[in-house]
Amino acid sequence: MVRENPRENPSLVPPAARARPFAMEGKAFHMKLILHIGTEKTGSTSIQQALAADREALAARGILYPRLFGRPNHTQLAIAAADPNPNNVQQLVELQRQGVDHPGYQARLAECLREEKASGRFDQMIVSSEHFHSRLTKPDAIQRLFHILGIAPQDTRIVVYLRRQDRLAVSHYSTKLKLGSTDEIFQVGKELPYYFCFDRLLANWAGFVDPSRISVRLFEMGRMTGGDVVSDFYDVAGLGLAPSRQPRANRSLSQQQALFLRRFNDIFPQVVDGRINEERGPVLKVIRNVGLGESFRPPREAAEAFYTLYRSGNAEVRARYLQDLDRPTLFDEDFSEYPEGAAQAGLDEETLFQFIAAFWRYAHGRGGAGGEDKTAAPHDA
Repeated sequence: MVRENPRENPSLVPPAARARPFAMEGKAFHMKLILHIGTEKTGSTSIQQALAADREALAARGILYPRLFGRPNHTQLAIAAADPNPNNVQQLVELQRQGVDHPGYQARLAECLREEKASGRFDQMIVSSEHFHSRLTKPDAIQRLFHILGIAPQDTRIVVYLRRQDRLAVSHYSTKLKLGSTDEIFQVGKELPYYFCFDRLLANWAGFVDPSRISVRLFEMGRMTGGDVVSDFYDVAGLGLAPSRQPRANRSLSQQQALFLRRFNDIFPQVVDGRINEERGPVLKVIRNVGLGESFRPPREAAEAFYTLYRSGNAEVRARYLQDLDRPTLFDEDFSEYPEGAAQAGLDEETLFQFIAAFWRYAHGRGGAGGEDKTAAPHDA
């Protein structure tokens, strides 16, 4: 059954959005906003690197791509808008880096943004973070984001890329391992995780931005302008220039690297007593070129079963945002990329000793993992 449009039925708008109408303290804000919210694992880093490289060319067209605290992405905004969470590794790392508490971080970021907006003649701003998908899961957090940005929702256009849930889970698993996770690849509790429920994701944002101003794109090479997500984003956003080409970002873990990190994370968790565990050392740097080979792939049956859980929500997204799609389902349903039968083999002895040798060389070449770069920055994982 297709849900009603929140704009057509106000009772469907999230309560927080209804209870506190958006106000900008009496000021007139004429800057338009293009808000790229991911989702995660859909080439967001490549988009952000291209936008950062093209910052001056965009500025010449009156488009601001903020520098904020210096990273090419705007993860800082997701950290500021999200609720404080002692288990949020990214938040912990960033607050420690800036040396402030969460309210202080919000204030510093808002001031930085105000200064950038006043630094030129801009009539449009682009903000991009895939973590708006994963971290801003409640209307309160979305409203907080708009207040930090200083641009009203009615002046906003959202661009979002969706990837089939099983493929998203496999790619996300690689990132979670880099961040110290010991979870299984397909985890489902009593309620389906928000992370994979695109109908819930879009309903949250539609409580603020009219659905007609939400551009839903499928992360499938054959359906994107130029066959890649960067060209597609520049086209959908109407930026009026060809993107700078950047090297491919965020290489996925191989099967052997994934198996090694899963065991390593059991012994050296990312967070201990509310702080980043420095005993982990720069593990990702050490194993980067060890155990290379085919990527981790779960059994086909498990991938299909996981995807099936989200078919009804996907149908709602297709009916609301992609009525003209040339197939009956939101995503293709080809699972031939996964192996049939049992899961892939475990960590082999020869590769295990290669990992040990890599740590030995690093320790003796740099004086041990206690030197600089003690942790992998989660933003770059």
